Amino acid sequence: MKLKEVADIIKGTYLKEKENDIENHTIYKELTMLSLESISFIDERKLIEVDSNKKVSPENLTQEGDVIVSLYFPMIACFVEEGQSGLVIPHYMAAIRVKKGANIDSRFIVQFINSTRGRKAICDEIASLYTIRPTSLPLKYLNNVNILGNENVLLESF
Repeated sequence: MKLKEVADIIKGTYLKEKENDIENHTIYKELTMLSLESISFIDERKLIEVDSNKKVSPENLTQEGDVIVSLYFPMIACFVEEGQSGLVIPHYMAAIRVKKGANIDSRFIVQFINSTRGRKAICDEIASLYTIRPTSLPLKYLNNVNILGNENVLLESF
């Protein structure tokens, strides 16, 4: 089963600081690479505040139950807990949102991406088209990663 079959993957946004003293501005909290902990959680102490005159689409803000993935190596995936909604997802990250009716827990996706097997599945897909390992993860590879490829083989062996 490919990831795109059970989840929507949304790339983050570019958010610029306000350039002038404009009255129409909002202060957002934005995720950073440092705020993504390798043990699958978001460290809110390492967020940055951005004062922007650009309105951020709700699609580019975290929602409870999202999986946030850095698109640069190392690809760290973190689960968005209760109370962590409304954080800006930067352009070098993506949000994975499980589709309604999909029978999969988003925490499984976090563990899959952070696992050796998950990283190997993603890297094998990329390696088939590139002669060198790229430093960033194109969304099409994340969309097409087979997240439940070996489960049935393991179950049939018992």
